[in-house]
Amino acid sequence: MVATALTQVPAQFAQALTSLRAAALDAGIEVREVPAPSRAAAFAVALSGSLARAGAPDDEVADGTFVVLYDPPVTPVDDGVFRVIVLVRAELDEEMSGDPMLPEVAWDWMLEALEACPVEAVEPGGSVTRTITTSHGSVAGRPEEVELELRASWSSVDPAVGAFLTAWARVLRLFAGVPPLGVTLLDDRR
Repeated sequence: MVATALTQVPAQFAQALTSLRAAALDAGIEVREVPAPSRAAAFAVALSGSLARAGAPDDEVADGTFVVLYDPPVTPVDDGVFRVIVLVRAELDEEMSGDPMLPEVAWDWMLEALEACPVEAVEPGGSVTRTITTSHGSVAGRPEEVELELRASWSSVDPAVGAFLTAWARVLRLFAGVPPLGVTLLDDRR
């Protein structure tokens, strides 16, 4: 998943890379390393992830990115700071897309996932956007599409950022409408 070499990087960033490699991800979530932003910090790693519809590996129902930025300590007493930046997005079904509380619920999913981490997320912030696409003219026959997108970031002094990757993967599942591991949905039969 993370191919960035551990040589020629500060010890704390190497620990962060090791933590990402060891992160527990739910089955079905595909993660791969992608080019990281080169100007945002001295050291960075970026991952792209997706979750496909069960039984249809080419049909993504949610995707996103996970980025860790690191600037080495400036003074001996400075621990250095990690900045985590995430994006999660999914196309919504018609029933969910009209829920006026959806942006607040999506943000709560992110906060709950972070609160479950053994590592503190310092000052999380972000936005949730619901986009409605309506086609016109020669493509007017296409069905309306609604996409939900969450962007969030937070800081951490702890290099155990793999816990945040696990939290991000949990939110990816929720955006896709897949229940958390260990939760079984009741069917509609009575």
